[in-house]
Amino acid sequence: MSTSQNISGGRAPSFVDPQGNLFGHPKGLMVLFFTEMWERFSYYGMRGILVLFLVSTTNGGYGWSNEEALELYGTYTALVYLMSIPGGILADKFLGQKKAVIIGGFTLVAGHLLMAYPPEWAFYTALCLIVAGTGLLKPNISTMVGGLYRENDNRRDSGFTIFYMGINLGALLASLIVGYVGETYGWHYGFSLAGFGMVLGQIVFIWGRKFLKGVGNLTTKAEKDEDRTFTKSEGAASRGFMGFTKNEWDRIIVILISFIIVLVFWASFEQAGGLMNLYALQYTDRYVLGWEVPASWLQGLNAFFIITLGGIVAAIWVALARRGKNPPSIFKMGLGTSILGIGFIFMVFASLQRNASPDGLSSLHWLVFAYLFHTIGELALSPVSLSFITKVAPKRIVASMMGLYFAVTGAGNYVAAWIGIWAQRLGELENFMSIAAFTIVLGIILMVLTRRINKLTHGLEDQKQEEEEAQTGQLLEKSAQ
Repeated sequence: MSTSQNISGGRAPSFVDPQGNLFGHPKGLMVLFFTEMWERFSYYGMRGILVLFLVSTTNGGYGWSNEEALELYGTYTALVYLMSIPGGILADKFLGQKKAVIIGGFTLVAGHLLMAYPPEWAFYTALCLIVAGTGLLKPNISTMVGGLYRENDNRRDSGFTIFYMGINLGALLASLIVGYVGETYGWHYGFSLAGFGMVLGQIVFIWGRKFLKGVGNLTTKAEKDEDRTFTKSEGAASRGFMGFTKNEWDRIIVILISFIIVLVFWASFEQAGGLMNLYALQYTDRYVLGWEVPASWLQGLNAFFIITLGGIVAAIWVALARRGKNPPSIFKMGLGTSILGIGFIFMVFASLQRNASPDGLSSLHWLVFAYLFHTIGELALSPVSLSFITKVAPKRIVASMMGLYFAVTGAGNYVAAWIGIWAQRLGELENFMSIAAFTIVLGIILMVLTRRINKLTHGLEDQKQEEEEAQTGQLLEKSAQ
């Protein structure tokens, strides 16, 4: 495969070498890192306090029931990600990823700032703007990360993990700052802070476009024709259904299989913003040394653990790769799903303690351990799945496939909300036990079937490539320190 191709299948951007590197990666990665950090600050700030705001009867809260709040939360978070499908298509067909990020960013600014206005009509209008803006921005900025690297560039997976740490730095700051301001001074003040975070993200992106030359532009017809010619040179003799070769269809199928894993993972993981958020508020003894920890702060545990453990997880993959034993992406995703299930075992213990406790409360440490294992599972699955799409998807639909990935994530969020609603009716204990059992078993099945599933990638996930990635994996460890 020619080294003049980027990871999406087209020509490598000419700026990669002339623009220089930072910490061993293209400088454009830092631009995307900080842009996404502030976008996630706004999103996770909103996510961390939305349900708490809806059920609150103080500081301007709406006083809804738990079920009503969870239903709106699930619909909102699902639509945020489902809009990634039209967002990816618009970028592929009309705008290019760079313009889509700018338009989406300013739409998000308008939505988050409108959230600071108390009337309900402003609240619902703001939610619509946030949904539309995230749909344009989220899939396309992730795709641009892949566009920074040439085909078979051994820095790609570590670059995605660095980018992922930016996401979680924004999430941690949002949980601490937006959550505290919202719970202490007023929910609408918290929402406005999320908007100002997005303004900073737009400033960073517009300033940093000079480091993104050749990345995120609209693909021309000539480049699309070149991509098709290149695909044939890989060994596909003819184009088939919908213009894709057999090899391309195999690669699309394996991505769709990975989406099943993604759906189950996020449907379970996203109990954090809904059911587990309410559990922390209503059923957890949050006093530490006489001070009550704000419930929204617990949303920051996930981001804190990712920032502190990201380099360790990367080092484990590097060590395995040096021995020629670094597992394929599908195996890592199955492993992450099983580890997520182990986290829910701690919530089972929390529910058992709550049922036996005279005050109906469980200890704080159960939630801490649950978020710890959820985070380890996320590190094994989420950055790997993002990299997997940019590596395997045909170039001419890579943004659309990334949009579909986030749409599946959105569907997982919606399912998560309904799991939380069922828990209100059936009980948290039964709910947590079911999630733990299902995710652990599914993860084990995927790990067993990895070799068979991986054949559909036609060598794009082979051992040699993983070993090459190990050569510069140390860069991630250094950047995380």
